[in-house]
Amino acid sequence: MNQIVIEQSVDETRLALELNQNAAISRIRLARAKLASRAVEDGPTSPISVAFHFKSKPIVAPSDVLRLEIAFRMAGTENQKDSKKEAPDKTRDSKKSKPAVLVECAYEVDYLLRDGFAITPAHVKAFKDGNAIFNAWPFFREYLQNNLLRMGLPPLTAPFLRLQPKPRPRKQTESPAPAI
Repeated sequence: MNQIVIEQSVDETRLALELNQNAAISRIRLARAKLASRAVEDGPTSPISVAFHFKSKPIVAPSDVLRLEIAFRMAGTENQKDSKKEAPDKTRDSKKSKPAVLVECAYEVDYLLRDGFAITPAHVKAFKDGNAIFNAWPFFREYLQNNLLRMGLPPLTAPFLRLQPKPRPRKQTESPAPAI
């Protein structure tokens, strides 16, 4: 199944849901973006591996607003060939260190907070690391697909993003010592 999973503890999930119930998205804007791809004649000679990354952070905002920056990155890199068969070539090595295709963007998202809701740093951390990324993911998916087409590349549908609880750690039970 093609998906990316964000796992949170039971406490993180509770805090994120509490904030979610006391906030609403009031604004989302593309704050910055970066695109790069190789020219067709310099295109990849081997299959491309795609990796997705995201991060989020709070930004200073009015007291009744939670403002978050949510940054996304998709990098497509060529799968490495068997390096033992080829002599080292600094030019080739430097090209391989750069992605064949790169799409980065960051959204600034404002959440209007309900009057009287006392937000804590724990709320913000839990929410920014889960729900906020989940909320902005469809904007990134659309941005990614449109810009890949504009670069003359096949469209890529970013994987489904899912939030789920972290598995609880297993309790290790000690086996009784064998009777002698």
